[in-house]
Amino acid sequence: MAFKDLRDYIEFMKKRNKLIEVDEEVSVDLEITEITRKATYAHLPPLLFKRIKNYENWKIISNIFYSIESFYEIFGTNKLESISEGFLSNLSNMPITFFDKIKSLREILGLGKVMPKAKTPSFKEEKNLDLAKIPAIKTWPKDAGRYLTFSITITKDPETDVHNLSVYRIQILNEKEAIIHWQAFKRGALTAKRYLEKGTTKIPIAIVTGVDPAIAFTAASPVPHGIDKYMFAGILRGEGVDVTELDDKLLVPSHSEVVLTGYVDLNVMRLEGPFGDHMGYYTPADYYPVFKLEKVYIREDPIFHVTSVGKPPLEDAWIGKAVERIFLPFAKMLVPELVDMNLPEYGLFTGIGIFSIKKYYPGQAKRVMMALWGTGQLSLLKTIIIVDQDIDVHDINQVIYAIAANVDPKRDVWVIENALTDSLDPSVPFPPLGSKLGIDATRKFKEEMGKEWPEEVRSDEGVAKKADEIINKIIKRYQTS
Repeated sequence: MAFKDLRDYIEFMKKRNKLIEVDEEVSVDLEITEITRKATYAHLPPLLFKRIKNYENWKIISNIFYSIESFYEIFGTNKLESISEGFLSNLSNMPITFFDKIKSLREILGLGKVMPKAKTPSFKEEKNLDLAKIPAIKTWPKDAGRYLTFSITITKDPETDVHNLSVYRIQILNEKEAIIHWQAFKRGALTAKRYLEKGTTKIPIAIVTGVDPAIAFTAASPVPHGIDKYMFAGILRGEGVDVTELDDKLLVPSHSEVVLTGYVDLNVMRLEGPFGDHMGYYTPADYYPVFKLEKVYIREDPIFHVTSVGKPPLEDAWIGKAVERIFLPFAKMLVPELVDMNLPEYGLFTGIGIFSIKKYYPGQAKRVMMALWGTGQLSLLKTIIIVDQDIDVHDINQVIYAIAANVDPKRDVWVIENALTDSLDPSVPFPPLGSKLGIDATRKFKEEMGKEWPEEVRSDEGVAKKADEIINKIIKRYQTS
């Protein structure tokens, strides 16, 4: 199932009685985000604000990713791993030679179906609109100003033409300028370096707001650099994204509610922030490049997509859980011994990752840590915990037991200094470099421990069977008494 656009999704949710329409007049200054946070904490479905103070004819939608169930609705399955498993299963049919790979790539991987498709846009150019007239929101009282919080920044690699769609916070400065907060490791910043290597300091970009939620999720996902995000969105949707080519040769979703086009001038850096982010703290002000607006395109009666951040679990936590499930098959392909992973909602996505493995040899847990810390967004994880395959990584008590029973701190705790970390982490003194913690909570081989691992207690099967029969009778008598 794929939604044509944001409006198609809204109608779908209305029919399921899972859209909350807010008729009260609300302000973009703190009120919308405060209501949104409380709605997410209360596990309420998406909110559609219909009366925005000082922004007549605009609507705002928030809380689209209100829980893990929201992704079951968007993708039409409660087994999110199956989306990527189905795609990766086709890789086993890949021809061996490079020539054959190129010749049959589209047919074998089914890329013809998931590649973007040119369509007539639903939006039109609006010459009387600028950044000051768009309902960007203020999230926390001490934020530096109003921000675009779930708008998608689109760039194109100058050599490969691979398109990148990413979600960065964007601070509105005035009618024609905004600051884009892309961190050093993010795809936007890496694309900027490609332009600089070619001697170009002005990067054409488009900023779009209000798209099919599957596209929005793709933009927020850690798709590896070099893979076109339109193609990846097509894989998730099961069909290609409708796109329109703009004057600057950038492709944008044809049914976007708002499209802002212009360029980022890498010679113009402004102080962005502070901003209250998903860590629950204000990010200190820092310098980032400035976006210069040239054109605005808009749909009639536009619907603006925003999110609210703060202490978990908010929308970003549920996006992280969906990433965990959808990207698990990809992670298993890179780390074959991997069984399961858990990026806990309160672990702030890049704070803590728990992984179970099939352990075959000594030192394997540390090897897996190194592999994970060298893989895409997982490289930002501050803490990695490795457990055996019989430990349910989603049961925190089982994980705590494994740490308590299997870890000798001197031998099994690994601290790495001066490693790449999340620049938003308030505990990091010199971002983006910080330290990492690895905990090997697996049972140890003799080579790792110096002696055989003690035998685990197990019940006698015959006694256990008799005990089960007796205890079941006791439970029935107790429940009926």
